[in-house]
Amino acid sequence: MATNENLPPNVIKQLAKELKNLDDSPPEGIKVGVNDDDFSTIFADIEGPAGTPYENGVFRMKLILTHDFPHSPPKGLSQHCNVFKVLPV
Repeated sequence: MATNENLPPNVIKQLAKELKNLDDSPPEGIKVGVNDDDFSTIFADIEGPAGTPYENGVFRMKLILTHDFPHSPPKGLSQHCNVFKVLPV
């Protein structure tokens, strides 16, 4: 599992700032969480949009940042009741 030492200090600083902004002013229907000891793993809950078959559903994502973030996108893991697979982000 990746840890903070895999991310450069400037990336950790910028990421902390962006996560605080998300916490202070979250986008509607999206909740983001992170372990304060490991910024390389981010969790997101995304509510299904109203008026769609996904309404009232919550879709969970786990984003894993690698040592070359932000030059490479995070790895995305999506969880569903009977599916757990890696998705390109």
